[in-house]
Amino acid sequence: MRKVISVLNQKGGVGKTTSSINLSCCLAQRGFHVLLVDLDPQAHSSIGLGFEPDTYQYAIHDVLVNKLSIEQAMLKTEIENLNLVPSHIRLDRAEQLLTPEMFKETRLHKAINHLNYDFIIIDCRPTLGTLTINALYASEFILVPCEMARFSLDGFSDFMDTIEHVRNNEDNPKEKTIRILLNKYDSRKKITNDWVIDQLEPFRDILLKTKIRQNEALNQAHMAMEPVMTFKPSSPGAQDYDALAEELVTLWHL
Repeated sequence: MRKVISVLNQKGGVGKTTSSINLSCCLAQRGFHVLLVDLDPQAHSSIGLGFEPDTYQYAIHDVLVNKLSIEQAMLKTEIENLNLVPSHIRLDRAEQLLTPEMFKETRLHKAINHLNYDFIIIDCRPTLGTLTINALYASEFILVPCEMARFSLDGFSDFMDTIEHVRNNEDNPKEKTIRILLNKYDSRKKITNDWVIDQLEPFRDILLKTKIRQNEALNQAHMAMEPVMTFKPSSPGAQDYDALAEELVTLWHL
């Protein structure tokens, strides 16, 4: 059964794109057919998989605004079983163009609904605007990366409430459809870690066991424009994302 997963947080710099790229890669390496949709105008997922924005003709904004077939915008990555629909800075303008349109929140769902992938992962921008609402409408599951830091939790409860309000899906409550991923974890920072975990107590039931450790290889992989799984597969970052894929696959009974 196909899973459409949105990776989002209203805060920037919490590991959203890193998680999108490396989770996609891990699932592809397990033999699943995966499509990563870069829905952030910064195009960091596209760049992180080796594609500079001036090297491809079409991107996700052509699909959403000009109703181009999504297959025409797909790129084959260096990772077997992993394809990409890239983004471009023009997507920022696309969000403005979509705002007055009827049924604007369904554009992405209609574009991907016929696709035959095991997983479609959507890297969202750090806002709850038209693009992110498109992702929420299209998704069955939401992954929320959360940095182990004080400011990353500002407004977190309101953000989670907003997700629930936008989805408004009583048949699939958040216990089944949302998980929080702790990112940039450093076991030496016990006081900080304890404080963050305490603040997240109301969300204990949707907190993933896997934590992504703070790891330089993740930063270096971004500079090399490839997933950490191929850049340095023995690194803690690669190990942690592999553990994340295992936990989610087990959760979904796949």
